[in-house]
Amino acid sequence: MSTIILTTKEELKKEIISALTDFEIQKKKNKPPKLYTINQVSKQLGKAHTTIKKLVQAGVIRSTKSGLIPEDAIEEYLKG
Repeated sequence: MSTIILTTKEELKKEIISALTDFEIQKKKNKPPKLYTINQVSKQLGKAHTTIKKLVQAGVIRSTKSGLIPEDAIEEYLKG
């Protein structure tokens, strides 16, 4: 048995946007974080290699055990 749903154009648009937003959030959650070396981060931020290394050692910028810096750690640092 089929169901017919009546809706307005605006309501349909809202539902589609909501579904696409949820899809993008799920897609991001399942994606492994992009990792950068200290050298790559120093170039991105326009700071010296030693400055970034000190920030990582001080815990200001989070890094993995292997010394790589996740993309979200860079975003957190930039937000303050």
